[in-house]
Amino acid sequence: MGLAKPFEVIIETNVSCNYSCSFCFAKNFGQRPKQASDRDLRKVLDCIAAEGINRVRFTGGEPLLRAGLPELVEHAKELGLFTSLNTNASLVSNKIIKQLAGNLDDVLVSMHCPNAELEEKFSSKGSFEKKINAIQGLAGEGVFVRAATILSPENIAIFDELRQLVQSQQISQWVLLRPIPNPLNTSPISRIEIENAVEKVAELNAGRKKAEYTIIENALPFCCGSPSKVSQNALGGLREDGHSSLFIDSSLAIKPSYFLDVSLGNAIGDSIMEAWNSDFMGRMHSLEFIAEPCHKCRFVKKCMGGSRFSALLCNHSLYALDPLANPEKHASELF
Repeated sequence: MGLAKPFEVIIETNVSCNYSCSFCFAKNFGQRPKQASDRDLRKVLDCIAAEGINRVRFTGGEPLLRAGLPELVEHAKELGLFTSLNTNASLVSNKIIKQLAGNLDDVLVSMHCPNAELEEKFSSKGSFEKKINAIQGLAGEGVFVRAATILSPENIAIFDELRQLVQSQQISQWVLLRPIPNPLNTSPISRIEIENAVEKVAELNAGRKKAEYTIIENALPFCCGSPSKVSQNALGGLREDGHSSLFIDSSLAIKPSYFLDVSLGNAIGDSIMEAWNSDFMGRMHSLEFIAEPCHKCRFVKKCMGGSRFSALLCNHSLYALDPLANPEKHASELF
């Protein structure tokens, strides 16, 4: 089980951010390592391409705070890599758009609320207008624009308004994300709230073709609600815990993901593919690190036990249940 090579490598270009969102994992997890030089990141990109990996994603912090980011994106494109960027869009000026156009294939813009008043409560003053302008500008240059919404009790309650906003913009894909627990908030969303979100997503997808679905993209245990319904409207564990990507943090440590603090080597000097094929990742890909009930579940190969990081943080073991999991309630559908 597992991919022969990472679908993409995610690079944390810097840890700094100009916003202070209440739900931000980095903000609530403590000190992150210092950032590598542009020269070293160019070497990392060279290694990614040389090892036959096809895609790279730049993230942060807010990656556009790094002055040399457009040149790094350009270098990645020159190497033949598919380039992606995660951004809060606050620094996407006309100049930046022109610099990125032609080199950036995909951009993920964080958007959590349907209007300026609410969005600014989540992030910063003026953030809503900046996001809209960035979406329009990047889409106008042919960049594939995705909007990412971290689900919360507040935006689940006004889900239809948020849907209408997304559909009114030049957004090619809407990505929904389950909030990840952090040491200061181990329960950012309840089972009832996430189940309500799944119901709303299912209503949105009703009558659509599979390729048009809006899905909850990060790891969500299918037994957080009706497993058959969750499985239709959530991607499962594929994009989490190193199942399809590796993460290189700002000190160039190779890790399974942004959240799992397990060192698999250093991106300069150590092979990314050796990290991918390491003993730890082999155990992750074989689904060793899941709770006992999950082994018997008919959805396990897609759900993958939900978020292993969330299990570790909240239930103190990679072998524990995801805190949103409720297999006893839904046993008739699972086993």
